[in-house]
Amino acid sequence: MQTIGKYVYAVPFLLFGLNHFVAGSQMAGMVPVPGGVIWIYVTGAAMVAAAVSIFINKKTKLAMTLLAVLLGIYIVLLHLPGAIKGDMASTINTLKDLGLLGGALVIAGISRDNA
Repeated sequence: MQTIGKYVYAVPFLLFGLNHFVAGSQMAGMVPVPGGVIWIYVTGAAMVAAAVSIFINKKTKLAMTLLAVLLGIYIVLLHLPGAIKGDMASTINTLKDLGLLGGALVIAGISRDNA
């Protein structure tokens, strides 16, 4: 069950990451720091790498820990400001990413970093 659960968790991140490359220019306006589209590509690559790590069972503990950090950054910089102002979409995205962050930490906790 753990293996299937990890694969199910990885698939959306693979697709989210690939979407960052396909729609990077449209997403660039969401980035609250200088660099815009570059950060979209960097975070997309990070999500693809995290998913691949799960699929090949290599450095999964490290990848999930770093993914949790990335999701925490998303929460603080992208979603929480709007959620605090009462924006329902931002609140939903805050809670979604918080749940995904928790899942990443669970997978990190059950994973052994293989070579």
